[in-house]
Amino acid sequence: MRRRGQSSDSSSLHDDDSVFDADGDQLSDMDTDPTDASDTVSDPDLDACSPDSDADDACPPGGNDLPPEFFLQMQEDSDDEEANKTLYADSTTKQLDGIEWRWKAYCEYTKQDPKVCLQNLSFRKAKAFFTWVVTRKTGAGGRRLPGLKSTRSFNQYWKEFRLVYERETGRKIDPLFKRKMCRVIRRLAVKHELTSQPRENRCMTIENLEKQAKKTIKTTKMRFRIGEHRIYTVLFLLLIAPSGSRPTALLFLRYGDLDIALARDPEGGPHSILIRFKLQFTKTFLGDKEVNTLTLPETIFDSSLLLSPHTYLLGLIFHHRAFQAPSLTSPEHLSKLDIHPGELELPLPLKQDMDDVFVFRDTIKTALGGYVLSANKRITYQMIARWVKRMGELAGYIIAFDNSPSISDGLRNLLLQHGSSNTFRKHYLGRVVSVDTMAIVRHTKQQEALMRQACSVGHSISTRRPTDLTPEQSAAVNDDPQIQALLRKREDLLQRAKGSPAARKKLGDITKALQSLRAKLRRERKQKYRKGWSRQQAVVDIERQLAGKTFEEPPMPSSPSDEAAHPAQKRLFEALTAPMADTIEAEYRRRNNAILVVMAYCPVQEGPSRRTGNTAKSKKSSVSGRPKTED
Repeated sequence: MRRRGQSSDSSSLHDDDSVFDADGDQLSDMDTDPTDASDTVSDPDLDACSPDSDADDACPPGGNDLPPEFFLQMQEDSDDEEANKTLYADSTTKQLDGIEWRWKAYCEYTKQDPKVCLQNLSFRKAKAFFTWVVTRKTGAGGRRLPGLKSTRSFNQYWKEFRLVYERETGRKIDPLFKRKMCRVIRRLAVKHELTSQPRENRCMTIENLEKQAKKTIKTTKMRFRIGEHRIYTVLFLLLIAPSGSRPTALLFLRYGDLDIALARDPEGGPHSILIRFKLQFTKTFLGDKEVNTLTLPETIFDSSLLLSPHTYLLGLIFHHRAFQAPSLTSPEHLSKLDIHPGELELPLPLKQDMDDVFVFRDTIKTALGGYVLSANKRITYQMIARWVKRMGELAGYIIAFDNSPSISDGLRNLLLQHGSSNTFRKHYLGRVVSVDTMAIVRHTKQQEALMRQACSVGHSISTRRPTDLTPEQSAAVNDDPQIQALLRKREDLLQRAKGSPAARKKLGDITKALQSLRAKLRRERKQKYRKGWSRQQAVVDIERQLAGKTFEEPPMPSSPSDEAAHPAQKRLFEALTAPMADTIEAEYRRRNNAILVVMAYCPVQEGPSRRTGNTAKSKKSSVSGRPKTED
């Protein structure tokens, strides 16, 4: 069937698509003569301009309501600047702006005009710029930079610089120029000992995920502004696994992208709830991608409700009263619903005014100092990444698509929206080989469970690993030379200042600098401490056991215990870890109770976290003679 408004040549390119592009109110192919198929399509524009139509209703010349001068002016307009611009994603634009900022900083440092230098770019200028980039040690305001560590990052800078050049000049860099610069980049990387090895990307097993979910729900070492954000932290991890690891796209998930339905079991079992969702904001550099719809069926008699996205998502939907049916306000109502005979599903539509509302939303501060969920302010990737990372630390430490026999290469590429398997192998497939290669060589049975454990992110998990610095370690940052210099500067200003506005401003700036530097040093020391803990503790354990002793008893935690949790948080943990029931009625009650508890926990104000390692007063300063406070 020819598509409306297309020529016969163009329609031949879409023959396969047009077979399925039939509206529901059109006749089926069984009732239509193939020779008369084109007669069944009515074009309203042609009908309005037919000779039989009234003169008053006839279409204007040219078939458009806009005046001809509009199009003549468009033809004469020679401004094609917009057509020459490439539409980048916001994140890509931010990266390009960062490279442009570095170029301007280099030109300012060398006392050159950045625009003139870029317009007249030469190989020597580019070589000098990238030498400056790789050797740069100080940033804005004299801030010390960690410097480049990876060859991949250095190569990425070069790629982005080429795009910045094209964006500013409208020209591409000459191929010979590019080849020479690639050699320079490689030599600089070798000279400055940049690593060419990517970061280790171990997969997270479902056992790791369950442990992290349990820790997230139970812990009081980290608090959220409202309980709904704690729910987000688990739901985000549960949805990111089946959606193909698209964290940024998942944060754009709206209630309008959700489709909830009660589905009939084809094998005669109880009805289950289906959750369909679409991710519409994946990478769009080459244009909008076709949207995949992912379906998550409910697991009846689920051994762990901690890993059930239905529990958390339905809890959010019921909490916000998002179902269109006015009486569907409680999960207990789901157990009363049935599917009409002869039908396979009962749709559970959501309110249309919720279509554009984000599922993962940020909070706003109230006049009384509390927090409420914002109307439609989306949480950022940095926020969810910080929460997930912190929970990973407290727990002690997803590429399942490649190991499942149910997922072919083509289906995996469709799920991940890759053009070929090369993208998966290069950027997603873990470099830690999770196959027992020796068993393959020797034709013996593979130790799959052991290999799965040894190659996951939880292989080095330990409940003894410290999550924070001790009070003594935290106070020791005040001995850092940079801290001492700021303390001397502040003490000198306190002695000379007479309360003038300028002095107070300088004092405030120094105090902020102290706070920022102390936090930075504590982060660095905690990372170093945690990184070296496994090796040091292993030596201690070996020596104690060879000496006939038992494992060293871990010190008692100084942080608040789980008994200090909010009563609603206790009920949440108990409901999500309740054992599986024996009957379908009891299992429905277990599921409904968990959803009700999630609903009740969403508005809970958790309050600020109790600080553990930074509450102790620091030792006296050798400069000022007064106690060092945690500014």
